[in-house]
Amino acid sequence: MPPDAPARLAASSVTLIAAYCQVAWLLFGTYKVVTERSVPRRPRRAILAALVLLAISSVAVSLSFSPEGRFLVRIGVRSFFLGAAFLASAWGVWRSRVHAWGLGRRLVASAFLLYGLHQLHYLVIALVQMVKSDAMSYAAYLGSFDFLFQALIGIGMVIWLLEDERQRGVATSQRIEHLVYHDSLTDLPNRHLLLRWLKEAIGRAEARRERLAVLFLDLDRFKVVNDSLGNHCGDELLKSFADRLRHRLRGTDLVARLAADEFAIVLPAVESEGVIQRVAEKLLEVTRLPFTLQGREVYLTASIGISRCPEDSTEAETLLKRAEIAMYRAKVTQRDVFQIYVPGMDSNSLEQLSLEADLRKALSREQGELALFYQPVLDSSRRTVEGVEALLRWHHPARGLLMPGEFLWLAEVSGLASALDLWVLRTACREIQEWRRAGAADLQLAVNLSPRSFQHAELLGEIRNVLAGTGLPPSALVLEITETLAMQNAEATLAVLGGLKELGVKIAIDDFGTGFSSLSYLTTFPIDTLKVDRSFVHTLGVGRGSEEVAAAVIALALSLEIGVIAEGVEQQEQWRWLEGLGCDRFQGNFFSPPRPAAECRDLVLHGSLDDRGTLAKRILSSA
Repeated sequence: MPPDAPARLAASSVTLIAAYCQVAWLLFGTYKVVTERSVPRRPRRAILAALVLLAISSVAVSLSFSPEGRFLVRIGVRSFFLGAAFLASAWGVWRSRVHAWGLGRRLVASAFLLYGLHQLHYLVIALVQMVKSDAMSYAAYLGSFDFLFQALIGIGMVIWLLEDERQRGVATSQRIEHLVYHDSLTDLPNRHLLLRWLKEAIGRAEARRERLAVLFLDLDRFKVVNDSLGNHCGDELLKSFADRLRHRLRGTDLVARLAADEFAIVLPAVESEGVIQRVAEKLLEVTRLPFTLQGREVYLTASIGISRCPEDSTEAETLLKRAEIAMYRAKVTQRDVFQIYVPGMDSNSLEQLSLEADLRKALSREQGELALFYQPVLDSSRRTVEGVEALLRWHHPARGLLMPGEFLWLAEVSGLASALDLWVLRTACREIQEWRRAGAADLQLAVNLSPRSFQHAELLGEIRNVLAGTGLPPSALVLEITETLAMQNAEATLAVLGGLKELGVKIAIDDFGTGFSSLSYLTTFPIDTLKVDRSFVHTLGVGRGSEEVAAAVIALALSLEIGVIAEGVEQQEQWRWLEGLGCDRFQGNFFSPPRPAAECRDLVLHGSLDDRGTLAKRILSSA
């Protein structure tokens, strides 16, 4: 063996190993470029180990071959693998749709193809040399082509990288621009894009003497669903609703999301008022369809305001604002309807803002405009006043005495409902505890909770603090919630009610019989009292089926050993008929209307007031 044989053997092994690894890394890279996925680590290591072993074996096996045989095994086989790999890579790069088709990608694919064919040419030379035992005359000049093709590959890759970087920059810029003008949750246009598009649409409408309409849509009770089921379900509901809007409108219409549950729709080139109204009706019908969230069906309605161009304005901002004003009018008056803007609604909107400011000021004053009236709840079997229900009134400095229906809706939409409920709860607990100390030791206090307060995370802590601060025993407090509110999220409701029962507070279901839920919750919720809705009491002997419904509610409550109160009793016949069915607790104007705190206190403690009609004392003492 020549003295330099080991060195040449090692050099041949290293060269062949490098060539085979080049094949592997080329194919791995091509796979990642084409699929944008890397080859898993374990298969990658196994392939590299197998190629290293193949290279070493080829060198070892070829030691016993003739020079031509060694050339074929070491150079020819290597050229075959390299050629096949470059041809496969050229095909993969050429067919790939992941990256943009540019000069760099064309150059790389073409250079891969030429270099692969060039390597296969080396295999042909090795085979010819083995057969004819002489080298081809031009083989010595092929090295320059290796350099040329490799240089083309390198230049093509540099150009490809630059083009790819530029393409990513353009895509990022487009994405940023899209996010600026689109809502991230629903991917609908936002207010900025809506106004820009609306201005253009107004310009086209004026040039063509066409009409267009703007619809401002707000989901009713969305906040209740969002607070009950969580933000995730609220987001899913908004995305589902956005998809409904997309599929129910024309291709020329634009729908945008303006805020959490507010959407705007622009209808260009509308032919008549009837077309606008039909679209609004269709949107209301779409909203009424059930949404499936967490395996349960949720029902919503919408309020829609409509403004028109050119009748109401030719300015984009003004059209949108007037559609919003009309929407608020629809929400205040009825909900689940649409309202077309008419001149003068702006002043009503300003009045609403003024009333909201006045309500905030009233809340900030300890002694002032807000006051509580109380209506007695009578136990006819014991002929005593069992408790009172706290009812809020507002002595507005300019409007006079306002009933709850005139301002509670404003507290709900302006976010003041929780603060107002807390004021009522604290004030009522303090006053009733004073009455109890003065002689009405067993008096119960009933307070209504709004949906927003019931879903408030700090509700239990606030009630605990109020009871501790006023000294009212928890057993003397009855919190009233509506049947619909109780079933918004049964699991969450059960958890809250369980916490209230641990405090010792009693629970009453108000307006029972008017909801849409299953009666099964009566056996799972810790309910103390059902209140028969006044709508059934008022129609006794008049409304069809009212007696049966009232009788069924009373019988159901008695069978479940749940207390029952009939509210809205205004006639002696109603009282006697309900009492005959087993109902022994009543509330209504027949016994006593809601009274200011001082008057009701006198009635509860002394029973000496003449209410210019029925004497409460006489009613309580009658047989």
